[in-house]
Amino acid sequence: MLSRREKLYQQPWKDRRFQDHRSKVKAALPAIDDRAPASRPHVVTKLKKVQREMDRKTKIQNENFSLLQRLSAIMKVNRLDNHWTKPLPDFQHKVGQFHDVNSLNTRLASRYTDSVQESQHSGVKCYACELNKMVGD
Repeated sequence: MLSRREKLYQQPWKDRRFQDHRSKVKAALPAIDDRAPASRPHVVTKLKKVQREMDRKTKIQNENFSLLQRLSAIMKVNRLDNHWTKPLPDFQHKVGQFHDVNSLNTRLASRYTDSVQESQHSGVKCYACELNKMVGD
């Protein structure tokens, strides 16, 4: 039971709160919440994953740039060691350039004398042929 003092001071406030509550309950309508839950970008976006991807892309760009520099340096250098600054020589000049002319002349002369000596003996037949002729006669 409430005392007289409680009835005077507290009861009106309790009644008023109860009436407010009853009016809210009467005004309430049935409803289904079909909205998407509140987005939480700090949960959806994985910052560490994004950071790793950015680091990977940066590393790839740096490697590509260094490869490009290396290829550029390779393309600038001409690695041929046999450059001809003047036009290529024809055959006669090549022979003179790559061989000693005097030694070449001596070899050609000796070859010529050998062929002349062979041509002198060209009429002579071999011993076997001569023997067959003698036996056949």
